[in-house]
Amino acid sequence: MKGPLANIIGLYSNVPKYGIITDEQKRWFIEELIAADKERCEKALIVCLHHSPYSADMNHSSSLPMISFLNEAFETANVRPDIVFSGHVHNYQRFCKKYTEGIITPYIVAGGGGYDQLHPIASVGNEWYTDEHPLLKDVRLENYCDTNHGFLKITIEKRHNGMFLRGEYFAINESEETNNLTEPVLADIFEIRIGKRGGVRSYCC
Repeated sequence: MKGPLANIIGLYSNVPKYGIITDEQKRWFIEELIAADKERCEKALIVCLHHSPYSADMNHSSSLPMISFLNEAFETANVRPDIVFSGHVHNYQRFCKKYTEGIITPYIVAGGGGYDQLHPIASVGNEWYTDEHPLLKDVRLENYCDTNHGFLKITIEKRHNGMFLRGEYFAINESEETNNLTEPVLADIFEIRIGKRGGVRSYCC
């Protein structure tokens, strides 16, 4: 999808639990990355797919096939997006992935809306869930919300000193006494400067 401030590449990762990408999809995706990269001076490059490449939850966990696919596609196209969004996992998580060339890319899991059963994050030291796989190297979980449903608001703004993408995740509490939803609470804020790939400014509430 082309917009005035962003090119968004949406990719269907098919049905299996950890997703699968066909050769045809891969070729198309690489072509889209290259085409979108030509407009990077004026637009953000956003990638969206269903299965979460990185996830610390106890239901699905990270999708190694999606990580491998994205790594290979980014290398082939010689393009890295400004940010990657995914769902599949029913909670909110924000990761930062540092690549060998020093580029830091946020990976956002935004699946906390709709489905009634949220997926909990694995505790540190849980022997069934480990981050020692080579594909999980240089990935850091910055913030998450696995106890409340919620929604993610994304804005892109041009300022005098550049273009910025800002994310705000709002958690929704349900009152046990009245069985009504309360006002959304801001649970996480992050901001990246488009074209400046050295880091992510975050405000963890």
